[in-house]
Amino acid sequence: MEHSIDFIGPQLRARTPERLALYAGVQINGAPHLGTNVMQTAAFLLARAARERFGTPAVVRFGALDNTAYETRRCPATGTLYELSYHHALGPDRVAELVERFYGGLFDALSAATGVPYEVETYTRQQRSRTFREELAASLIRREQLRWVLAPSHGRVPVSFPCPRCGWLQKYGEHTELLSLDSDGARFAAVCLDHGRYVAEAGPGTDAWVGLTTLHRNLVKERVAARDAAMPVIVKGADWAPGCRLVDEAFSYYPDAAAPPRVFTPVILSESGAKLSKTLIREGAAQLSPGTRPWMLDTTAWPGPAGDYAHLLHELVSGMLSEPRHFERGYTTLEVARLVREYGSGTDRDRPPGTSLTGGVPE
Repeated sequence: MEHSIDFIGPQLRARTPERLALYAGVQINGAPHLGTNVMQTAAFLLARAARERFGTPAVVRFGALDNTAYETRRCPATGTLYELSYHHALGPDRVAELVERFYGGLFDALSAATGVPYEVETYTRQQRSRTFREELAASLIRREQLRWVLAPSHGRVPVSFPCPRCGWLQKYGEHTELLSLDSDGARFAAVCLDHGRYVAEAGPGTDAWVGLTTLHRNLVKERVAARDAAMPVIVKGADWAPGCRLVDEAFSYYPDAAAPPRVFTPVILSESGAKLSKTLIREGAAQLSPGTRPWMLDTTAWPGPAGDYAHLLHELVSGMLSEPRHFERGYTTLEVARLVREYGSGTDRDRPPGTSLTGGVPE
């Protein structure tokens, strides 16, 4: 292995596509931390590496997960959880504003630096497409085969639908009932905490918003990506590798497609070895080393120009990509602080090599 992009080489040579599409999803539940931006930066640099090594142009496609819970309620009688998504709480215009605020400047700078174009698509928009609805129906037809793969502990893979009057949905779909199913779609009955029973249809041509579990959603999205003219490459943080084993197994129940190639990016870790979590950071529960800088936890706290931050990420992740052994590992926030401080000094043989950062790094 000379470069981490070589992981996609076998399928690229077998398929000989005209172009690649690198997929990287992100939840929009608050300001990103450094780990999120490392994954996104890696997607741009991997796309450029694919173009340079294989001569295949590439685009980066970021999925903005506006299905993330904005607010949660619990039924006082049954304990059942209900959620209101970012999409239903804020609406598409404010979701677009959040994406632009947190990621627009960085994406523009990385695109300019690498020559790689990018696209942003919300989950809400994607799940309304005909191909998504067709693949959802195909997964429901195979639900007896897939349920122990997508939910190995209990075999329950709920499909949830928000109430058409208020937008709240039952998180685990305990009271959601499948009424009918065929190749054209499915019809469900669900229950709202405030408005009682309602019916939703999830076939092609329908516009009911569909809530899926994480593994189920990734399976359907990757099946949709496999139908695109561009060969899909899935880019995720290395912490996602166990889940991807299950998604890959789910693919084996389909006769017509193999799982897409994947590249796993370095995970930024807290002092305890756990990856940075927006939820834990927000709650003040993350175990962080004294050397962790504020902008590593909330990238909007970067005190300098946005272009300098993009440059830092470009140089840092380029160093990680300089050898697979540097890319296929995790980095604590303390180690990242040391790297950006001593980058290129040659004092540590295990540090990713690369060009020194210029202009210093704000505290």
